[in-house]
Amino acid sequence: MKKKILPYNKQKFDELKRDVKQSGITAVFSDPTFPATSKSLGHVQFPSEIIWKRPGELCSAPRLFNNIEAPSRCKPGELTCDWMVSACAVLSGIKELLHKIIPDYWDQEWDPSKPDEYCGIFHFRFWQFGEWVDVVIDDALPTYDGMLISVQGESESEFWAALLEKAYAKLHGSYEALRESSLSDILVDTTAGVSQVIDLKGEEYMSNEDKRWELFETLISENNDHSIICFTIASSEEEEIGLRTDLGLKIGLAYHVTDVRKVYLGESGLRTLFKGREKVAMVRLRDASDNQWKAGSRRSSSAKGAPTEYAYSTAQLTRLRSKNASWAQVKNDEFQRIGLAVQSKNEFWIPFEDLMSQFTQLTICRLFANNLFAAPIHQWFEASARGEWTTGVKWTSADKAGGSLDPETLFRNPQYLFILKEETDIVVQLMQWSPDIPPGEALKHLIGFIIVKVEDNRTTRMHKQWSHCPTVIMHDHQRKRDINYMGHLCAGRYVIIPSTYKQGETAAYFLRLFTSHNIKLRELKTDLTTSLIKCPCIHTEPEWVTVISILKAENLSLDFSFRGKDRLNPFCVVICEGAKGTTKVIKNSQNPEWNTSFLFYRRKTDVPLKLQVLSHNILIPNQLIGEAEVPALVTRSFTPLQVKLIQKQKDLEATPKACGSLFLQVLTEDNLMAI
Repeated sequence: MKKKILPYNKQKFDELKRDVKQSGITAVFSDPTFPATSKSLGHVQFPSEIIWKRPGELCSAPRLFNNIEAPSRCKPGELTCDWMVSACAVLSGIKELLHKIIPDYWDQEWDPSKPDEYCGIFHFRFWQFGEWVDVVIDDALPTYDGMLISVQGESESEFWAALLEKAYAKLHGSYEALRESSLSDILVDTTAGVSQVIDLKGEEYMSNEDKRWELFETLISENNDHSIICFTIASSEEEEIGLRTDLGLKIGLAYHVTDVRKVYLGESGLRTLFKGREKVAMVRLRDASDNQWKAGSRRSSSAKGAPTEYAYSTAQLTRLRSKNASWAQVKNDEFQRIGLAVQSKNEFWIPFEDLMSQFTQLTICRLFANNLFAAPIHQWFEASARGEWTTGVKWTSADKAGGSLDPETLFRNPQYLFILKEETDIVVQLMQWSPDIPPGEALKHLIGFIIVKVEDNRTTRMHKQWSHCPTVIMHDHQRKRDINYMGHLCAGRYVIIPSTYKQGETAAYFLRLFTSHNIKLRELKTDLTTSLIKCPCIHTEPEWVTVISILKAENLSLDFSFRGKDRLNPFCVVICEGAKGTTKVIKNSQNPEWNTSFLFYRRKTDVPLKLQVLSHNILIPNQLIGEAEVPALVTRSFTPLQVKLIQKQKDLEATPKACGSLFLQVLTEDNLMAI
């Protein structure tokens, strides 16, 4: 089902454009919610007044795109954030994204043959915390000293980038608020993807060869899945942005990965460059920023010893491989012969080892949901939930801001249950936001989460963590708009607990899970099982809560088995006051290991728990191997038990036959909020 697009600020593009056209042929739209005033700029200081001008006042023939089919170079204005230039540069090379962000762009394009269609109104779409929103703007753009000060397209007549930046600034509240955002954020907001930023220097990829080549395999996989991959050389000072390294790479700007491959060199001359290796790891990058870089009021010069202009193509690779003098001797047709082709003059190939030595940051935006390009290698299923960290009376529904520092308050945070029926890859994304203020103005708390493997029948909130419920994933708290984790989990039942770092911090959040199998995410809201609360006629409320861990069985035997005496398929069933818990089936084993736990709220404390071990069959009914009973009295800590399984005889006077042992751990509490 196609998700509904929500109008931002309740402004509907079609209705607003119709109203403007009905006002008269010379009417143009002026946006009252993001006016052409200093308020929309934020606290930006300029020596003289900023004048807002329409594209028709800046050139004679304005266009959204001069050539939508070809990647365009972008350059900054005085007001532009450097990451915004990088974002526009990346988006210009991904037409599927541009078509989604700029809906029906052909209808928004200036048409000289239909001048009356121009109304000065445009709209763009962004993904915001689970919803696509349509942002309407007018086309009045800020200028200073007669020059456009927002991001600019490849030519002075191309305005898609400037209008995109204005729409994104409106979403954030002002142009200045964009400084609190990042390349990672806008990639998420334009794709609904999950973005990861990797510190290449801090995580010491160059000094760890295994880790470095594992990253290269990741790049191959992500490129095949059509993820957006960008490399950046971080700048320590604003003045460095746009300067060149000794290999000609620009500092502070993102390079978009357009291909990753292992090239087989064969008998080519390149083998001498790589110490006789038969294959070499190569990455193709695209530089879509303007060569004549201008940051603020400065026009950057090149780094010491580097020329001011670089034309990146296979013919100029000597400038990117200056550390190896032999690289300059390789002819262009040699690159073409082994598959190192480029699609535009802005692309170039660079050996992976050189890339890792030069770049400091890697951004990967994974398109798990609704991949815009093609069916990815892995199919992903999504589950999501919105919630809030709120404060209130302890242990009430409003008490949901427990922080993470104190184990006693951690479980007062929101809790979500999900079940994995088989081993799977998993991706978790946690975003903090505020429904009342723009993203750029939202206070960013330190946020994190843990995932706990819980009892196989839990349906209630956790109140304390015991040893049978291990933390399998812990994401450290970070002061970011969103954090994410990608890993692997085995089959089981899990609870994820999102939290702020400090107790009492309030905010809204959006939680997403992606797995390679269908998944549901359900918030745990009750402290006691609802079936007990709804049946006061049976008993007012439970008195005890018991956790029983079924660890393993040994020496199971059965006089007759459909599959033969040595080929049992055992599983264990725990029965407590009509409720049941069942372990998985272990095939062909007389000594199965389950390591499974179950949680029971007990009204009849004098009735023991009943355990049965059966052998699973397909063609005939399951066969009972043996059974036992456990009183499970109050212990307040786990007690290990070894119980004998017996099989009752048809002759009631006959002695029950022992048929193996069951190893357990049992915990019973008379404080129902202790587990």
